[in-house]
Amino acid sequence: MKEKIVSIVFCIILVGFFALVVVMPHDEQASVQENRPLAQMPEVSANNIFFGTFTTDFEAYLTDNVAFRTKFVELGNKIEKMRGIQPKDTGIIVDLPSGTKLVLNDGKIMEVYKENPEAMKQYIDALNGYSEKFSDKSDLYVMIAPTQIEFDTSKYRALADSERATIDEVYSSLNNFKTVNVYDKLKANRGEYIYFRTDHHWTQRGAYYGYRSIMEAKGEDYVELKDMTMGKYSGFLGYLYNQANVREYSAYADEIEYFENGENYIVYAKGKDAEGKPVDYQASIYTPPAPDTAPTYGIFMGGDHDFAEINTNNKNGEVALVIKDSYANTVIPLLTNNYETILVVDPRSFGGTVTELYNQYEIDDIIFINYALSTTFPTISESIANIME
Repeated sequence: MKEKIVSIVFCIILVGFFALVVVMPHDEQASVQENRPLAQMPEVSANNIFFGTFTTDFEAYLTDNVAFRTKFVELGNKIEKMRGIQPKDTGIIVDLPSGTKLVLNDGKIMEVYKENPEAMKQYIDALNGYSEKFSDKSDLYVMIAPTQIEFDTSKYRALADSERATIDEVYSSLNNFKTVNVYDKLKANRGEYIYFRTDHHWTQRGAYYGYRSIMEAKGEDYVELKDMTMGKYSGFLGYLYNQANVREYSAYADEIEYFENGENYIVYAKGKDAEGKPVDYQASIYTPPAPDTAPTYGIFMGGDHDFAEINTNNKNGEVALVIKDSYANTVIPLLTNNYETILVVDPRSFGGTVTELYNQYEIDDIIFINYALSTTFPTISESIANIME
């Protein structure tokens, strides 16, 4: 009789728990913290129930939407770490709909680089177009940053083509450009925290080596990392974590380090509102996350902007135009140490032309900053060519 009572009480508690899960509000922070949409309540239909998909989807819904999920996940991770347990080295390979392949291994999520010779030629041709038009007006620089898998030492490195070979091919094919060799510095310092574990970008520590390399190519002094003030935010789960959708890797959440040297300059930006209408707005070179929200890569520059202008306290008259992808967002705050004015153009969304900018500014340097995979996307090269004039 006692066993029967215990069983009934247990069932009541279990049913009550599930009822609370459904009734209580779900943890809004969990979606932000894990950088993915939470599972939705599955549709109740005879087909779903017959094929068993309802049970699986409902289990995912309960797991995702339990109240205080964020706290439970944090507590579980802490307990496992205290017991010496870490997520397994699964060696998972994920094929994305875009055609990009991801490798999850040793606590890192890495994009697999595959060379695209035709797109690379388009990239070279686009940059050489700038050489023909602007090399008599400004110094031209290009920095192509390798990605994390280039320096990986596991067996999964063999899945990727050589980014060094692509970078060398591009650099050797450009006319009147000063090429920036960040590759060797990253390789020499690959033991440092220079790439995020859950995102496709480099950290600002990695970007610092890019900043140094640009200044060395210019023949100018740079600010030492030790002479800047470091801040950090914890709990960053990046774009690749969201794409891979392997929840165990939330245990490898990143820290976002940032390095300040005086002013947190204003970014005067231009973009488009939700209706696609032009709008002016402001950000800053370091934009803190909103209270009680997980940090994002948008800490740097406030994210991507169609166009931005930064005016610094350096009264040296030097003006740089940075034409970039998002890898540049961690580099630009460091460039404020050396330029009086920095103009930033995202060719994917910029509505003007570089020729128009020359009518407004005396541009000393044009700096192209891209990561290696940008040489594989024809749309990137097309957009760079299209904004020239």
